[in-house]
Formats: sequence, structure tokens, C-alpha cells
Amino acid sequence: MTPAIAIIGAGPSGLLLARLLQHLGNIPSTIFELDLSSSARGQGGTLDIHEESGQRALERAGLTSEFRKLMRPEGDRLRLADKTGFIHIDEDTPGEKRPEIDRAQLRQLLIDSVPAKSIEWSSKVASVQPTPDGRFRIIFANGSEDPRNFDFVVGADGAWSHVRPLVTDVLPFYSGISSVEVRFRDVDKAHPEISKLVGQGTYCCLSDEKACFAQRQGDGSIRNYTMLRAPESWIDDCGIDFSNPQATKAAMVERYFDDWSEANKDLIRLADEDYVIARKLVMLPTDHRWTSRPGVTLMGDAAHVMTPFAGEGVNNAMVDALELAEKVVPALRDGSAGKMQENLAKAVKEYEEAMFARIHVIAQETLHNLTVFFAKNAPLGFKEMMEGLKASHRDV
Repeated sequence: MTPAIAIIGAGPSGLLLARLLQHLGNIPSTIFELDLSSSARGQGGTLDIHEESGQRALERAGLTSEFRKLMRPEGDRLRLADKTGFIHIDEDTPGEKRPEIDRAQLRQLLIDSVPAKSIEWSSKVASVQPTPDGRFRIIFANGSEDPRNFDFVVGADGAWSHVRPLVTDVLPFYSGISSVEVRFRDVDKAHPEISKLVGQGTYCCLSDEKACFAQRQGDGSIRNYTMLRAPESWIDDCGIDFSNPQATKAAMVERYFDDWSEANKDLIRLADEDYVIARKLVMLPTDHRWTSRPGVTLMGDAAHVMTPFAGEGVNNAMVDALELAEKVVPALRDGSAGKMQENLAKAVKEYEEAMFARIHVIAQETLHNLTVFFAKNAPLGFKEMMEGLKASHRDV
């Protein structure tokens, strides 16, 4: 018997799971994705893919060669500064333990690794409903239903997952940090001084519970994420018109970064005139878990959304896909329906218990980093943390 498997969400974890099921067990699956196509919208900035997690998952999926063609070892370079522009750390030694790749490139690599017919684009899932026979029905936002019933549904549909309500009523909450993203497309020609400041990696500036994270992208552009501690309602009631990039840049500098160095202010005020995105950073509790339910589970942000301050979100989403596939593939080898469902329920529970333990540590580390990055004495705490890690011969 071939089980009917639905994966909700064509992000890194959902796509990688589909690839691993096919690669390790020749098991087909259907991915439901709300985007109209792979190029329908921007996919965000750059990611560092860790050797012990994300790279390991890609290797198991047989995708290391494709990844190495796209990765940027030099993207791991870090420059740490304070609001005066003083450079506290300048790590300029590229390596391959945590190379960078643009999120869009990683997603396309994974899309190309699965059968085209397995992805159902323009399929915005509104809910997943159990059926009387213990299977699941997919309900779309337009009110229609998929005609199939599924034996196994995996929610890989992000922070506001529509699959999560099947296993828990816990929702993400505001982390206390808001972000305003700007971009420099033709930065080498238009703003060579900013290009030099950021280099080929990341320029991180921390002071007064505020931050700028400027990152080089694979196409040579730079994205700058300006962040600050703020009330949850800040984006809505701060009085800044975030639909107007020019007004946003001027207001951010005048109200929040007026005493920062001219070079740091340039990271905001000289950015492109047609691009700004304001967002609230959300997270789930660091000890989030649920009681296992046969036939359904979660991965990635749907299971453990966290802030980006340890670079672990996508890496652990990819480990989720790997560990779930390694549990599920053997469980599905028994052809009888009853035995298969019993084996699958056991496999999913084992995956979840291991994932809960792994993520608890990572989520606590991420929350600790948030407090360090946005401390009143930053960047001193982060500098001490980096120096301590270096002294203990750990990779940062």
C-alpha cells in the first residue's frame, strides 16, 4: 500500500522532506503551496547553512554537489561595530562550516530536486480536517477541498500554520523586537563606501537596544535589517508610513538613530527608494511541545518559530525534515494498512520527542542571543560571547 502524504508548505523543510522521502524510500508526496509559482514573491535574505545540521541534511538528500555550486564561504565573514562606528570584531577568515546561500537559491535548488508534478502551486490551505476513517482532508481558502484523503499530513507552513491547530492551540507571540528592512541593489557602483563597510559577509552594529544587520547577498546587493526593542503595536502606531520608503528612512534616522555615526545612518537613509518592509519578530515558547497525534506532525517554523539571532531556524527546519524522513521511511515499508499506520504513529512520536529536546536547547540559545544583542551595553556582551567561543575553539 502506498500512503497518501500531504506536505503543507513549499519552504526549505517541506521541500527537503519531499526530496528525502523520494530519495531514501521512493515514497511520493504532494506539496501544497500558496504561492502562484516559485518566482511569485521574494524569498528574503541570505542564510548560513551549518555543517552539522543543514549541510548534513542536504548531504543525506544527495544535494551536496548542487549546494556547493551556490554556496558562498566568504559570506560567513563578520564585522561587529557599535553606534559610533568603532569596529570591535573583524573576522575575515572564510570557511566552509557555515557558508551563506540566498534563501531563494536554496528554495530553487530544493524545488528542482523534486518532481514538478508533486508541487501544487496556488493552493492556500485554510485547514486540515480529520475524516471518520482516521485520515485527513485538505480545505483551501477559497472553500474548495482536495478530493483525496491523506494518511499523513505534515505542517511545514510557517509561523501561522494552519496544521498546528490539529496538535496544539499554542500560538506564536511577539518577541519584543521589530524590524525594518531596506535594500541596496546596485551598491558597488552607487554606494562603494557602504559596499566596503559591509564587505562580503555581515556588518552587525549594536547599541542602545537597537541594531543594524547588513548582509551581502548572492547577487551582490545588500539587505539591511534595522531592529529595535519596541511595543507590539509599534509598527501600527509609531506614526511612520511604512508604505513610503523615503519617509520611512528619514523618520527612522531622525527618531531612533540620530546619534549613530554618519556611516551607520547611511545604511538606512541611502537605501533604495522603492523597498521597505516592516515586520514584528515572533516566537513560540522555548519549551513548546504537544501530545503526538497519529497521522499529523509539524516541522520548521510551524513547530518552533524563533527569532533569527542564532541562525538556527532554517538549519533546524532542515534537520526536522531529515529526522522525520529517517523515521518515516522504514515505518512505511510494511505494506498492510493497519501495520503501516501503527508504525507511522510510533515513528512520528519518536521524531517529535527528539525534535522537542533538540529545539529546546536551540530556542534557549536564540533567546539568550536576543537579550545580548539588544542589551543596553551592547555590543560588549556579544563581543565577550564571541571571544569566549573562540577561546573554547567552537565555531561561531
